[in-house]
Amino acid sequence: MNRIRTYLKRANEADPLSWDQHRAESMGFITLCSTIRAWTDLASESRNKTEWNNFAKYVLTEVEKIGKEIKESNK
Repeated sequence: MNRIRTYLKRANEADPLSWDQHRAESMGFITLCSTIRAWTDLASESRNKTEWNNFAKYVLTEVEKIGKEIKESNK
């Protein structure tokens, strides 16, 4: 998830409404979309309650990390 942090930092450091800001925000969005697509594929492979619970714990941990990175980038 360091990529998301990198793009958020670049977007925050860029001039408002500049191409650099838009590009960094777009790259962050693309990274987030690809992460969600990967999670979707993994979710479809969960066959029972134990696998589903393990997957849910993994995803929630990753969401927590992403949230922390977003919060830190806004400082």
